[in-house]
Amino acid sequence: MKQPIILLILKALEGRGAERMVTTLARAYAEMDYRVHVLCLEDTQEMPLDPRVQHHVVPYNQPLFEQQLEQAAAYRMVAERIDRYVLENIGVPDLILANIYKVNWIMAYSQLPNIVNVLHTALSRQFQDKLSTAPAQIIAHLKIVYGAHPCSCVSDGARKDLLALIGNDLNRTTTIYNPCDINEIKQAAAGPLAIEQFGLTAKEYMIHVGSFDTMKGHRDLLQAYAKTDLKYPLVLVGKGNLEDEIKQLAIQLGVDDCVKFLGFQANPYPLIADAALLVLTSKFEGFGYVIVEAQALEIAVISTDCPFGPRELLPEQNLVPVGDIDGLATLMSHAIDNLNHYKVPLNQQLFPNRVAHQYLQFGRVLD
Repeated sequence: MKQPIILLILKALEGRGAERMVTTLARAYAEMDYRVHVLCLEDTQEMPLDPRVQHHVVPYNQPLFEQQLEQAAAYRMVAERIDRYVLENIGVPDLILANIYKVNWIMAYSQLPNIVNVLHTALSRQFQDKLSTAPAQIIAHLKIVYGAHPCSCVSDGARKDLLALIGNDLNRTTTIYNPCDINEIKQAAAGPLAIEQFGLTAKEYMIHVGSFDTMKGHRDLLQAYAKTDLKYPLVLVGKGNLEDEIKQLAIQLGVDDCVKFLGFQANPYPLIADAALLVLTSKFEGFGYVIVEAQALEIAVISTDCPFGPRELLPEQNLVPVGDIDGLATLMSHAIDNLNHYKVPLNQQLFPNRVAHQYLQFGRVLD
């Protein structure tokens, strides 16, 4: 029996949740002895791929146009180039998982079979500003992008959001959570990174992992942290446009001596594993990957009850409303003093082989 060809497409192998999902899922399919390919539009690679997975780059080299019609024409040409490359170098895939909006838009014009769009966030939040100024135009555009192929969302909240926004123009939809490879994460957590170099003591600090952008809620996090008794330092892992602004806020709040900015870490797992508590303060999430990573490492975790992932991963006692600074400060303090009450076991439905089979079934590779 011919083994299926699995193709996963994304913009680049950068160090974010969607990219972690792709690398984890690619390895799961490789372990099933499938022929696995990852195709990127850019050559940036911060995330390692399993050596059994073939990595391809088809540069899109397209200017970004302000006019949607011009951009669509450019992306149609990219889709044609991807189609030609795939057929000449990979073959006809039995399952194509297209990740991230830009890739979803490009692949809406693809003639390849068996494409599934994977939505890693909620469209109404991702396009919030544009929907407020030109709702009819944006919804019409999203119907083109997401009406072309079946859609899988990484949380049920994101799927309901998709259906509410453009449901009548979709074909099949489903919810498939992001995979979490416990063994890989634990192995990575045992890596050579020594927390002492950062002036940290095991189980005596809180950690937040996420890029410095508005969505991740760093301002709320620091304001809440400043209201605690500062029992443990707060470690921030990530990079982004707002990093300097958040550093200034730490100084303004008088907590700069207690907040450590560690930048992007290719392997953040030793830092997560040695933390007492992981805090997620996002304004919205498609899934909330770092929550399940903390669960895999048996670390206490709390989060804002943001749309749409955390409430599907954590019980109510681990959640606080978005924007509730006092509530977040209280929850942080209580969690630090009662860590075992905030540890939540990982849902076995997130094991990579189970997630891999769900995509095969949804893509109808398996009957």
